[in-house]
Amino acid sequence: MMKYKSVLLTKRGGPEVLQIVEKEIRSPKNEEVKIRVLACGVGRTDIAMRYGYYPFAPKIPFVPGYEIVGVIEAIGTKVTQFKVGDKVAALTVYGGYSEYIYLDQTHLVEVPDNVKEDEAVSLVLNYVTAYQVLKRIAKVKKGAKILITAASGGLGNAMIDLAKLDDLEVYALASGHKHEALEKLNVKPIDYKSKNWIKMLKTQVPEGFDYVFDGVGKSYINKGFSLLKKGGILVAFGYPGFLGMLQGAIKIMLLNSLPNGRNAEIYGISGAYAKDKSTILSDLKTLLLLLKAGKIKPIISNRMSLLNAAEANRLLESGAVSGKIVLLAPELL
Repeated sequence: MMKYKSVLLTKRGGPEVLQIVEKEIRSPKNEEVKIRVLACGVGRTDIAMRYGYYPFAPKIPFVPGYEIVGVIEAIGTKVTQFKVGDKVAALTVYGGYSEYIYLDQTHLVEVPDNVKEDEAVSLVLNYVTAYQVLKRIAKVKKGAKILITAASGGLGNAMIDLAKLDDLEVYALASGHKHEALEKLNVKPIDYKSKNWIKMLKTQVPEGFDYVFDGVGKSYINKGFSLLKKGGILVAFGYPGFLGMLQGAIKIMLLNSLPNGRNAEIYGISGAYAKDKSTILSDLKTLLLLLKAGKIKPIISNRMSLLNAAEANRLLESGAVSGKIVLLAPELL
């Protein structure tokens, strides 16, 4: 019997709890497809799962890995939408740190030809989240002024990249050493470590922001809300832990209960996917076409071996990364 390797989360803890294990290759069932994983993204949600903070994670032990791109090597007897050899992307939530994964055909989106696997996988979580927040939740208007917190990570970079499609004027919170890179993207950076950053923004944008997109939570929800103009919208998103989501939801409920002429929303892609994945799959298709057309370009900071997930987690957790970490099959390195 042929075997393949996966990276298993064996218990709660640091990156060292991720261990390589072997599993037996099997035939896909019914509407399943067997996918050889070519690329898998590494994100903050993986870290939250590792420490046991993520409400949508399965019971430990399990294989993490939130998003994949791969090629179909076998299909179940009831698969009608895909064929062997198709390159596909999927929001897996878990299971991606693996040489092979088995998924139902209803979770897959075909990846166009001439699209790089590392760039395609970078769209699945970060870009779809950013796109949904901008287009479906906030419904941004062209030329609007926006503020993005946590702007230098993979999700922040995705939002900045998509913002140019609507000619948005982007202000971004980031640490000082990341300002030069943001300025090259035509973004106005603000150092969140500065004690008077709120005052600075109120001076620069006295009328207030049309939209604030917060990926930090805690006090940043209230601070961001205070920077909105009347009629402005704050969207909180990307909180990987259950406690952060709960605290964010309570803060937003309280803010919306006040007669201040502003509005706040909260978005989580896992909950949205579980409720109705159709818009997420549709938006992923749109983003893949934008990528193929050269209209968007993910920033990838590190490319690492598919089974080197523990080191990738360690690197991400260090906070030294600007952009996306992608695990790749050996032939793509």
